[in-house]
Amino acid sequence: MSRSTVLPRRLAKVGLAAVLGAALLATAGCTARGGDTGDTGDNGKAEGTKVEQFAIVTPEKESDHGWNQQGIWAAQQVADELGIKLDDNSNVGYDNTETILSQVAEKGNDFIIAHASGFNTAGARVGQSTGVPVLVVDYDQNVPGKVATVMTEAQEGAYLAGVAAAMSTTTKTVGVVVSAEDLNWFTMSGGFAQGVYSVDPSISVVLAYIGPAEYGDSAGGRNVAAQVIAAGADVIFGMGDGATVGYLQAIETANTGYPVRYIATIGDVTEAVTDPSIVLTSVLWNFADAYKQAIADIEAGTFGEKSYSLTVENGGLTLQESDQLTDEILAAVEEAKKGIIDGSVKVEKTTTKDAVQAVIDAH
Repeated sequence: MSRSTVLPRRLAKVGLAAVLGAALLATAGCTARGGDTGDTGDNGKAEGTKVEQFAIVTPEKESDHGWNQQGIWAAQQVADELGIKLDDNSNVGYDNTETILSQVAEKGNDFIIAHASGFNTAGARVGQSTGVPVLVVDYDQNVPGKVATVMTEAQEGAYLAGVAAAMSTTTKTVGVVVSAEDLNWFTMSGGFAQGVYSVDPSISVVLAYIGPAEYGDSAGGRNVAAQVIAAGADVIFGMGDGATVGYLQAIETANTGYPVRYIATIGDVTEAVTDPSIVLTSVLWNFADAYKQAIADIEAGTFGEKSYSLTVENGGLTLQESDQLTDEILAAVEEAKKGIIDGSVKVEKTTTKDAVQAVIDAH
């Protein structure tokens, strides 16, 4: 079965329709697709160009059930919706990134998505050297016509997951397992802990790292998840890419006498488990609106004039639908979501390992 056949069914899971409805990404400058628009000038803005083919470059395969999965699925969704060709360059790893991105730019692509934080510096250089617009992740500088970035307020979605975890635990202990010392993982870990404590400050949050950059370490993931389960956690919040497989194995083989459930991040893991009931939910990241907006901005000649954000308010961050989410949990999550949007709920953005630990130590 082709991805174009599978994709609509999978993407139907993205977003909690009745509770966490998605809105369009809140960025300006969206225009209809068409021929060249705009004009060149001394302000550095590129001339608008019709996008007929674009590429996504990812470090791992979509089978990671997380970061790579959601980027690839979103890119294919956008290609299908806009009727343009996608050049899928997945599983390229992290070596020779600039060379790989330069080669992709030479393949006739009008736009490149460099889908990894570890690609951002190389991606920015390639965008500037080749003139092919490149969308990078977590970068601190846009370049009009050439480079723009996607930023994620990951702590917001993780806060909602923390609320769900706190209302689901029976042992009053929840775990956070992390594959790397990564900015997004720091913000999600801290946001999750804050969500847990907003429901019950007496709940214990056990935090464990596999290592500084062990994104794809499934064996390490299984070991740290088993340790956290042994510490009494019956809800596990996992950040991993390929390490996610190990987290799930630890949960499926846990011999605790009580259910242990998993909260995934970024992607959909339900097809990776034999018993879907162990998956409480997932904090889904939907990049599709950001990609569509970037393409519209390229065609309008405004690409690189702003960044694109995934937030709870614009629907870039949602909780996945699940039978394990009771009506009571859904109501609490909806209340927290409203608070984040109207500003009455403030979620601290923890950007370092120490900042995450400080949130946990405070309780």
